[in-house]
Amino acid sequence: MDPLVSFFDPDDCSPNCVQQTNLHNINQNVLPPEPQVGNIEYKLKIINPSKQRFEHLVTQMKWRLREGQGEAIYEIGVEDTGALTGLSCNDMTASLQTLKQMALKLGATTTILRDRVLENNKIVTEVLVRKVPDDQNNIEIRVAVLGNADAGKSTLLGVLTQGHLDNGNGRARLNMFRHLHEVQSGRTSSISHEILGFNSQGQEINYSYSDLMTAEDICEESNKLITFLDLAGHKKYIRTTIQGLSGYLPHHAMLVKGFSLDIKFCRSCRNDSGAFKYSSCT
Repeated sequence: MDPLVSFFDPDDCSPNCVQQTNLHNINQNVLPPEPQVGNIEYKLKIINPSKQRFEHLVTQMKWRLREGQGEAIYEIGVEDTGALTGLSCNDMTASLQTLKQMALKLGATTTILRDRVLENNKIVTEVLVRKVPDDQNNIEIRVAVLGNADAGKSTLLGVLTQGHLDNGNGRARLNMFRHLHEVQSGRTSSISHEILGFNSQGQEINYSYSDLMTAEDICEESNKLITFLDLAGHKKYIRTTIQGLSGYLPHHAMLVKGFSLDIKFCRSCRNDSGAFKYSSCT
């Protein structure tokens, strides 16, 4: 999805094509060709498909959702070659309605991420289709947080999950620590878990979402749940870090480095990235 974001204004997330905003500072008029695998699908338009065509589109969406572990990105108004052709407002509305019907057939939801108005005054829309597995309450993604000691991993997670900025003295990271010596030294030595949720509109749900918010409340309110594994960065605890990578099977790794540290000379960063590469993570 990241390569596609540059074609849209990140501040423009209008819910329908009536609210149109000309996008600036974008010169590209083509996306990469539609990938044959993965969770990204291009559709020029999907208006009044026949019953047979509709069933084919639903099957195609089901496959894209499986490829994206419950999420798929649809680019409406885009040719298979990646050319941004766009649709009129009426055609876009009809195409989005068909897309919504396809999603409902699978028990999924659709959310408009962003619109772009082309030079020909036609519209291209990016839509997120999300389906929570039948045996789960939400989509769960596990992210291992790696990096050198003192890189700010625990502070970053504290800010993300608590919803409050750090005070400059490490207050944000205190909720990440499990032992007294971690609080005293400021360094993680164990594996801690923190969660960050998102609702169907993409709004973050953390402990500041409402008063007396608990982890159970975050899980219940979220359509997508990210579990962060805060791993130790000091070489003294490398075994614990390896255990976290191999035992919890994270889907992704987030490598954090301090702003003053050159990653080329960060031995811990190289060790962590190498360990993740050779683990069974995807």
